[in-house]
Amino acid sequence: MHDLQHLQIQPRALFAPRSICGRTEDFTLKNYANVWNTWEAASHHLMPFEKNTITVPLDDNDVEYTVYFHSLWDWGVDLLQHPDIGPHCIFDAQQLSKFDGDLFIRFIDEPWTTDEFWECQSQIPPEAKPLVFILYADKLKLSSFGREKGYPVITHLANLPVAIRNGNGVKDDPKYKGTQRFTNFKVAVWHAAFNKVLASIIPPSKHGHWANCWDDVVRLFYTLVLILSMDYEEQSVMFLTQGVISNFPCPICLISKDKLSSVMPHNYTLCTCQAMNDLLIKARAEHCKGQQEAILKGQSIYDVDNAFHEMNHKTTDVHCALCYDHLHIVLRGLFGDHMWPELQALIGLLGRDFTVKVGQNFDALPCWHNMNHFNAVMAIMFTDGIFAAHDILSNTDELDLYAALEVHTTKTIAAGCEALQSFLELMNSEALWPDKNWSFPKIHLAAHLFDDIEAKGATHNYNTKPNEKYHSPLKESYQQQTNFKNVAPQILHADHWSLVSEFIHDKVDKTGPDTNITSNFHIRFGSRQLKKSLEEIDERHIDNPSFRWFHTKLNAFLNTLPTVLQQVNMLPSDEIIEFQFLKVNYESLVDFCQTMDYLCCSPKFLLRPCTKGRTDSEGLGFSSCTAPLTRLLFLSTCNVNDTSYPIALVCSYDAPIGRRLQKDKHLKFWHVRSEFILAESII
Repeated sequence: MHDLQHLQIQPRALFAPRSICGRTEDFTLKNYANVWNTWEAASHHLMPFEKNTITVPLDDNDVEYTVYFHSLWDWGVDLLQHPDIGPHCIFDAQQLSKFDGDLFIRFIDEPWTTDEFWECQSQIPPEAKPLVFILYADKLKLSSFGREKGYPVITHLANLPVAIRNGNGVKDDPKYKGTQRFTNFKVAVWHAAFNKVLASIIPPSKHGHWANCWDDVVRLFYTLVLILSMDYEEQSVMFLTQGVISNFPCPICLISKDKLSSVMPHNYTLCTCQAMNDLLIKARAEHCKGQQEAILKGQSIYDVDNAFHEMNHKTTDVHCALCYDHLHIVLRGLFGDHMWPELQALIGLLGRDFTVKVGQNFDALPCWHNMNHFNAVMAIMFTDGIFAAHDILSNTDELDLYAALEVHTTKTIAAGCEALQSFLELMNSEALWPDKNWSFPKIHLAAHLFDDIEAKGATHNYNTKPNEKYHSPLKESYQQQTNFKNVAPQILHADHWSLVSEFIHDKVDKTGPDTNITSNFHIRFGSRQLKKSLEEIDERHIDNPSFRWFHTKLNAFLNTLPTVLQQVNMLPSDEIIEFQFLKVNYESLVDFCQTMDYLCCSPKFLLRPCTKGRTDSEGLGFSSCTAPLTRLLFLSTCNVNDTSYPIALVCSYDAPIGRRLQKDKHLKFWHVRSEFILAESII
């Protein structure tokens, strides 16, 4: 909408911006200048980017760089005053538990349910509230060949639930490239720029600041940075170490680089801002340059002032804020760069049959909602589909499953620690990996995984994946809306207009008619088919034993319903309506929130033919505590005495069917049977 380079203006284009003015008023945009001026006028509704210049010395010269940023304090206050966002903010730490049938067990999900949030709040006055920020930073290649780069910093408010939060540079000089002083210079530029980003929240972190909120209540807020979400490369810059070549490469603890693969039990000294400050002060007190370098080289620290050292040390410690990045450490790092190539090689050694089996496993995965589907996976250099190979090499995905949980209890954390120990023993097995050296930072960072979960919540609170999606619009703005010269202000101008368009769209939605379909339902059928007679359905599924005696079983089921008072005897010529899609709303036993599931039973799904049809599994809710697992086979509605009944034919996998024969036990065979149920019983 804001792409003016590709916008064609009609001679008489009428608009009615009633959401902006509070009334309906027609106006005309005749040319490009009218459109530009209108967007410029609308852009003042939101806070623009600020421009500032930083100066960093290099040799005998002062080098200047331009930084564009929003005031973090003003941005946070805007959210606090927003009538739709502010009420969702949580300001007080909470310790939550759920009953597992025997005991109340504490669970952790959002940041305010963690130990670190509790500890930070205890460091500020009792009448004050913590205003907690999550910061993400990463390098972005704007051009195809990476010659033009950007360094976006994205922030979220940790006081908001994760569902709302995640809803949707310096150029190398050939004269200095590769030298230690230029490396120091780039780190100094990064921290000088980041200091401008943090400037507005540094004073409130120490002395607090009053803000008027959405409910017209003035509250005292102390700012802090609880979470820093970034890849290991940016983490190294953040805590001023030299990364993988450092003597102590971990940003969280002082473990030497030759012991990175031996991470359990973890008993190494933790890094702190105060300790790093003391080290810098000690080094700078030396008059001899060689002595200074020797002190800093002991921990491979850059002689640069850390931007976070100006924050209140009691509530913001850069080493405590750094987090386990599930995307880059596991999916793109440990698995994508290390485990997957090794796995490909090992499977190749097992022979062609095993290679084909992995490919078949991937092809057999159903096209579930929000799940990528890979083809010819063994030829892919990287994939996140670790689970399809689980029966080739077991126990490699258990740790990833625990890391990805969105709610943790004390039991899952304990089980995850055991899985971590087993995983590291497997990785260090010389029999399995005879030529592989696992002593690198990303495998060691797994040692801090469950400490991070206890301190900062589930990994989706600090996963970099939700922030990576913001790279694409910036790249598109660079390619389509700049002249490739002085690109930063042009990209940010387009980004600001994009935000303004969302702001206008939100206002229009609020003032226009409410066309949203309510989600307050338990089940809802979809993908309606033409009416078919019972005889046609029998003939279509004549080779499927689950549909045997379909007509007879349907009549028997309908007559068992307590609301059916008269005998039902549907004839083979009677028609019913088939559906092939089902939405189910249910209360999750994990986070106790309403969750929607999508179930299908279709002979063809996403243009992929299925031999036996695409059918999903679901649980059935009864009066007892058990929920049998079943496979969905057929959905339909039947009209009986002017009442429509949503019914489903399911194959029950664990319902009792009588005595199990000894030969079936020996051959590990299970008898299953199909039966009709009311669709409302699906949970």
